[in-house]
Amino acid sequence: MYGKGKSNSSAVPSDSQAREKLALYVYEYLLHVGAQKSAQTFLSEGFSV
Repeated sequence: MYGKGKSNSSAVPSDSQAREKLALYVYEYLLHVGAQKSAQTFLSEGFSV
């Protein structure tokens, strides 16, 4: 998926980068669908965006 045989490990996102990107995606989705209270709860549960 990230290119077999490449020795450049910076092309593969780290776990923390992937978690941060997913948290931002979820937060923005909740705002987009009009679930502001859920978005605020998502943030207050400790997910950093």
